[in-house]
Amino acid sequence: MAGRISLIKFVLSSILLFYMYLFKMPSKVVNKIVRIQRNFLWGLGSEGRKIAWASWKKVCESQEAGGLGILDLRAFNMALLGKWIWRL
Repeated sequence: MAGRISLIKFVLSSILLFYMYLFKMPSKVVNKIVRIQRNFLWGLGSEGRKIAWASWKKVCESQEAGGLGILDLRAFNMALLGKWIWRL
């Protein structure tokens, strides 16, 4: 489980960083990426769906707040776009 969390944090969330920095992501794209992250974390495999032991909102909270520290893509995208406004 720890390996899956690390892969989600450092690979699946970082791939989109450049795109999220410049453009607002459509909700369909965000939903699809979050679905991929959830399925990977909870172990969707040949046996079918597995049980999700926590809500995705709780998983996206910081580790200090009791979550797993995975990025909330919608909030992160808005924060990166807000950085442009701050610079202007």
